[in-house]
Amino acid sequence: MKKDTKLIGLLMSSQALYLSAMSVDMTITALVGTELAPSKILATLPMALISILSVVVAPQIPKLAGRIGLKTLFMVGGIIAAFGGLSSWASINVHSFLLLCLGTSCVGIYQAIANYYRYVAADVSKGNEVRSISLILSAGTVAAIVGPVLATWTSQALLPIYSGAYLLVGALGLCAMTVNSFLPRQTVNQTISQPNADQGAPQQTVRLATLVKRPTFRNGALLCLCSCFSMALIMSGAPIFMQTMLHSTPEQRMVGMQLHMLGMYLPVILLLFTAKYIRMKGQILFALAIGIIATLVSILHVNAISVMLTLLLIGVFWSFSYASGSSLLTKSYSAAERQSARGKGELAPVLGLAIGSLLAGPFNAWLGWQFQMGFVILFILVTMGLIMFDWKRIASFW
Repeated sequence: MKKDTKLIGLLMSSQALYLSAMSVDMTITALVGTELAPSKILATLPMALISILSVVVAPQIPKLAGRIGLKTLFMVGGIIAAFGGLSSWASINVHSFLLLCLGTSCVGIYQAIANYYRYVAADVSKGNEVRSISLILSAGTVAAIVGPVLATWTSQALLPIYSGAYLLVGALGLCAMTVNSFLPRQTVNQTISQPNADQGAPQQTVRLATLVKRPTFRNGALLCLCSCFSMALIMSGAPIFMQTMLHSTPEQRMVGMQLHMLGMYLPVILLLFTAKYIRMKGQILFALAIGIIATLVSILHVNAISVMLTLLLIGVFWSFSYASGSSLLTKSYSAAERQSARGKGELAPVLGLAIGSLLAGPFNAWLGWQFQMGFVILFILVTMGLIMFDWKRIASFW
């Protein structure tokens, strides 16, 4: 028990370091991209590359961990993050957009590796998986408060502006590598190779077209797509809009990102303890309503405070809708289809994150913030309509 408590504590520390590094990138990368990109429509490409590289690398994690061990892979992830931070720092000093893209791509690889922290915590806590996962996720609230503060302070600590923040990303990566070096190698490595209950059944390949015909899969995928797209579009575009159009202070942008990350992570932790008392139908309706309110706030009155409130509420919207969508996806396939279906289900949130981040630049440059909010409302309303149309077909899951 004492050994497991120490392991969970180390994983919580690693998670906090990882999410702090991510929050630094989230706070400043869109702004740096605006300065370095050859065209304003490419300003949010570096942000999109975090999601794109994460999904490209994620399927390879079990294979890599099987070869070198999960503990070693966790340590390598910290080194990759350090290299990414150094590359992004260099991009500012030599004014290279390609180096910035390389740096954020490294952060995306780090993200794919760090996503396995919670799996290790669950696997070593038989019978207490929910509690262990909630403890790992709770580190996100620490990162939500600390990360943007550090990003704002270090951005102005060195010249050129923002360069110090990327050195911080590198330092956080090295700290994560150091913390992971204290993980018990045998215990951590066994979690990637030990058999689970589903492996008793022969695995079957299931086509995407077959999965889409299932109401639980298509509605789960739609919710994940909508939540991730809307969140990424607003999260990537808000710092640019606040700086270029509202001329907000760095402190205001910092608070905006703090509120956004708190909106993302606090509800996830609460859901782990309250999900069994809340009907999924109500959870979905609540999430979609929060999403609409989030965008209306910025349409009706445009100022720094309204944008910060939108960032908070869109984080809450993502939290509830992503959790609901993920739950539906897990109920849409059999144990024998798990490996094949899970990979196809992950396409929806990743596409949402990538497309939302990519479109944030063109939307800010050509169409404006209020059009962007109106587009999100339309997407949420279409999503709500399609899900309501399918309600009877998935009534057994309500």
